[in-house]
Amino acid sequence: MIKQLVLAAAAAALLAACGSSEDTAAPAPDAEATEAAGVAEVKFNLENATSYTLTHLYLSPAASDDWDNDILGEETVAAGETAEVSIDDGVESCMYDLRADFDDGDAIDVRGVDVCKIEGTTVTISE
Repeated sequence: MIKQLVLAAAAAALLAACGSSEDTAAPAPDAEATEAAGVAEVKFNLENATSYTLTHLYLSPAASDDWDNDILGEETVAAGETAEVSIDDGVESCMYDLRADFDDGDAIDVRGVDVCKIEGTTVTISE
């Protein structure tokens, strides 16, 4: 199966093959979109429109080589459910990398997501 991440604000689907760790790059943002100095928090809804439970969600600044902590913590997002996601680490840049892990062992890695453009919108992961 192929799972895809659809960013509603950008109106683009970002695809990654299941079970692979290949990176998928989002479209290049414009210069204004990457400026987020002083933004304390970015919130969006994450809809799991797959048949699998989302077990982990990692968001890290794009400049980082490591994944930050799992922002879901002990929570999961069951198939068909939606969860509110909050990045509240004093967003210094809008550009983040995202990794979503599922209970079937598959994962989606998406690089270069402009989280400032998805503020207040719904991001959908579907099959």
